[in-house]
Amino acid sequence: METISTFVFSVGLIIFAAHFFTALFEKTRVPDVLPLIFIGILVGPLFGILSPNDFGYVGPLLSAVALTLMLFEGGSHLTLETLKNSLKDSVILALTTFVITVIISSCIAYYLMEKDIIPALFIGSILGSISPAVVVPIVRMLNLSENTKSMLVVESAITDVLSIIIALAILKTFQAGHNTIMEFIGTDLIATMAMSLLLGFGGAVIWSTILEKIRKFPNTIFTTLAFIFLLYGSSEILGYSGPISVLIFGVVLANSKKIPLDIVQRFGADHLTEFTSIEKTLFSEVIFLVKTFFFIFLGISIQFSNVKVMIMGLILTLAIYSGRLILCKFLIPKNTHVSETAMISFMIPKGLAAAVLAEVPMHMGLPVDAVSTFTEIRSIIYIVILLSILLTAILIYAQESGLTQKRYEKFFSNYN
Repeated sequence: METISTFVFSVGLIIFAAHFFTALFEKTRVPDVLPLIFIGILVGPLFGILSPNDFGYVGPLLSAVALTLMLFEGGSHLTLETLKNSLKDSVILALTTFVITVIISSCIAYYLMEKDIIPALFIGSILGSISPAVVVPIVRMLNLSENTKSMLVVESAITDVLSIIIALAILKTFQAGHNTIMEFIGTDLIATMAMSLLLGFGGAVIWSTILEKIRKFPNTIFTTLAFIFLLYGSSEILGYSGPISVLIFGVVLANSKKIPLDIVQRFGADHLTEFTSIEKTLFSEVIFLVKTFFFIFLGISIQFSNVKVMIMGLILTLAIYSGRLILCKFLIPKNTHVSETAMISFMIPKGLAAAVLAEVPMHMGLPVDAVSTFTEIRSIIYIVILLSILLTAILIYAQESGLTQKRYEKFFSNYN
């Protein structure tokens, strides 16, 4: 009984701490997920109170739930208006950053870590993401122009989606036994993605059609989340991509008024229903709780005792940030203020998508030698997530306090 009481007390304390960190972030600019990771490190690697094995099936389940809810939230915020206003400025930077990051990370994984080409590409595709969960709260607090803020938010959304689609496609390819680039670019991959998109769109239309009727029954506010899990599970059982289906589900419902009626009517509906503000608030709170416990679980899972993992994580982090710095020197418009260009150059922290994607291979029933490979990859990804969030926070502080202002002005003025 004492153990259960302690556990319940700890859960309550963690939730209060997570809200405190969110409030603290507004004053310190330290991302709220960073203290959560440190809590995990304290109770895990540092003091050995908990280990990932203590979570049993809860750890993998938490990963799947986090991925599902994250994709739904990401899709529901990816409105056509946001894309229209910021896509022009952000798409080139987002795509170029993603491609360069994939190339840099894959080369390091292939040549230094001596991984095969598919696992190396998997590492690159994961680290190509920029975490909206970290970027969005930060840019809201910074003294940046609205155009730059929108550009960074949309860029993080684009890279997150690209990372998820490509990383999961690579895993499907690896699971099918393909080991060459030519096999990787196959029609099965295209068919899988197409069917996943169709399931997501069809699911959104079906749910939107019956949502108003379901609202008439009592205690049905959680039914949308239940339907999302059903959609995810059904897509995976059929051999398609559950995450992609959920992502499209969120995008369609976020843009329900923008979708032509003739397309909707082909699925048997006469209109699409949007979520209410209460439903959106509930979804946001649920995602906040899942994110809180997942980042603590991530901290518990970090391996500081493995020197190779630590060194590779540091090399990857520094290489990715160096590549981004050089890209910004040539891609950011010349009329952008140097201080904003500097902020853009290091606004590439990794986060929830990278952590969850690194966990996915552990539960795919892969051969033992493959599991060993992806276990090491997961450990390295966790280190990069920690270091990238920490580095972004340090660089923001250094730039705002003036410690690095002259260095960035000198670096970017050479071109501008």
